[in-house]
Amino acid sequence: MQQPGDPVIVGKSAGRTRRAVWTSAIAVVFWLVLPSPAASAHATLLGSTPSAGYAVATAPTAVTLDFDEAVSISTSPLTLLDTAGHPFTLGRPALSLGGRRLSAPVPEWLADGGYRVHWEVTAQDGDLVDGAITFAVGAGTAVPSGDANGGSAIDSPVVIVLRWALFSGLFVALGGAVGAWLARRVTREARSNDVALDGPRPLLAIGAGLGALAAAGLAVDQVGVGFSTLTSSAAGLVLIVELVAFLVSAVLAILARSRPGSGLEMVAAMPLVAVVVAEGLRAHPHADSPVLGAALTIVHLLAAGAWVGALVHVLRTARAWRGRPGWTRLLVYDYARLAVVLLVLVVATGTAEALIVLPSVASLVDTFYGVVLLAKIVLVAAVIVLAVVSRRRLSRSRRTRTEHPLGRSVRAEAVVLAGVLVVTSVLVSVAPARPVSDDLAAPPPVTGLVVPAGTLAGQVTVIATASAGQLVIRMSTPDRDDLGTDDADSTGAASGPPPYRLAASVTSDGPGPDPLTMRGCGAGCFTTPITWRTGVNHLQLSIAAGPWHAGNTTLDIPWPARTDSSVLPEVLTAMHAVPHLTLHEAVTSDYNGYPGTEATLPLSGTEFLATEPYGNGGVTPVALATTETETEIGLVFPQGLVVRLFLDTNHRILREEYVTPNHLITRTFEYPH
Repeated sequence: MQQPGDPVIVGKSAGRTRRAVWTSAIAVVFWLVLPSPAASAHATLLGSTPSAGYAVATAPTAVTLDFDEAVSISTSPLTLLDTAGHPFTLGRPALSLGGRRLSAPVPEWLADGGYRVHWEVTAQDGDLVDGAITFAVGAGTAVPSGDANGGSAIDSPVVIVLRWALFSGLFVALGGAVGAWLARRVTREARSNDVALDGPRPLLAIGAGLGALAAAGLAVDQVGVGFSTLTSSAAGLVLIVELVAFLVSAVLAILARSRPGSGLEMVAAMPLVAVVVAEGLRAHPHADSPVLGAALTIVHLLAAGAWVGALVHVLRTARAWRGRPGWTRLLVYDYARLAVVLLVLVVATGTAEALIVLPSVASLVDTFYGVVLLAKIVLVAAVIVLAVVSRRRLSRSRRTRTEHPLGRSVRAEAVVLAGVLVVTSVLVSVAPARPVSDDLAAPPPVTGLVVPAGTLAGQVTVIATASAGQLVIRMSTPDRDDLGTDDADSTGAASGPPPYRLAASVTSDGPGPDPLTMRGCGAGCFTTPITWRTGVNHLQLSIAAGPWHAGNTTLDIPWPARTDSSVLPEVLTAMHAVPHLTLHEAVTSDYNGYPGTEATLPLSGTEFLATEPYGNGGVTPVALATTETETEIGLVFPQGLVVRLFLDTNHRILREEYVTPNHLITRTFEYPH
């Protein structure tokens, strides 16, 4: 019943209150449905050498794993086993390429057969991520069954519980201070009407203590991987900052208890802002967009924490004021006005984060992350039904001016909301719908011999290196000195690479073209695992590198290849013995089927060799093909130089294809009879 001295909210004010409460309820649904922004940025394995799920012809001398982000490692992050479970000793593991590549030597010779590599690293968010790859040695050996390129899709149950505790403590403490501020506004007005209201203290110390315990537990979990990861990695520093912030907040909250109603709760809550900032720096949006993503997450967590924590405190206060429904309605009214502002921030930032993190709508149903999110939506729908029932009872109590007791629908709503929080704690621990980056930091190291090939596709220089189980395509444009270095413009600033695009397929004698799935491995670099067919493999490439003119081209990759250290010395001896020859040379920097205007040069074999990078030897060619009348060899040099020589039976050069950055040189040799 309405008590004497209780405020009366009627007419337009009551209508605004009802609309604000309903708007808050709708916004809660939006916030719960949207992907949780603080999901940990799990490290994703992008590639390996040997390639996962493939057989290599010769035993590897090292194992290499490439991740989508920098990782930290313990002293034994890699374990190598054969199919019988026999372990093999690996050399000292090391990180390179900014922490994205993990490698370890394989000092023992591996016999033909199947092998499994188990890996374990620490992601930037401090979570332990592990998985396994399988490969085989020997062209006729089957790859062991199992997850060829696996990794954990979800954190351990302990980590899930700890993250749930951390965010629960953060929201209860941070929002509790806001709720206490709202309650003090009402109690001051009540005192002015000679009404004494005693409300509960905010759960600031409890929330901060819970958060500190959770941060400490996560730190202990990370120390289990290696103490150095806690003090030297970004994830470890985040946990240290969070632990200190929670502890400082808990101490200040305990001190604030000696002066109730003084407003010290707000001061004690200030260190928790550091926790919010730290979480913003390890969330998914920050990985996708470092500045905008972090800013969105920080604003989102501040608004959501103030909103949810204040709601908890308002509900606790409403229970304490059950005999004063008028003052309770005033408190709810003040909270609803604040919630309108908070909901705008939460919905706006949550929507922006979802657009940054989710690659497509389809990821809601075809990824584990999306399935967990859908489970969360089902629980939220149940909350909506229960909320409608309880809100109707609240509306009825307003009209009759009677106290609104907490019924079964409200208790059921609280239980389902607890279920939503549990599912949310799982969601923030699930690997995201896609990795931070699909591109490798660099192409995987080669295994065995490398077959070089090169050409121009329009104005784009194309260099291909084929090795056992792998193809790497590197491209450059005329504004770059070589494959991998930008020219500087007139101001001294690097021009930057163009937006390269590549579509590739391979054909050989017999089967039709097989499309290749190319993965980026740096500026103008693409790679893919491939099984080469015996004979000549024809690579068909379609290239775009706007604004430069590009197009389609074909490269021939003979397989298998072999080295022959005696060939080049015989070529040099034969060419030095030629006193006179006629060289027909054509040069082009924009190849579209026409090799350029031919020039004729008379010179000796010695004079020609003096201009060639192989003229003094020092390089071992790859023997590509041999017929009764002709031998083809290939040579590769740094800075994107590829040479193919076609030799006669006397080891004299018949033709030469010479690819340099931005030029294709074709030469034919005419010898006197």
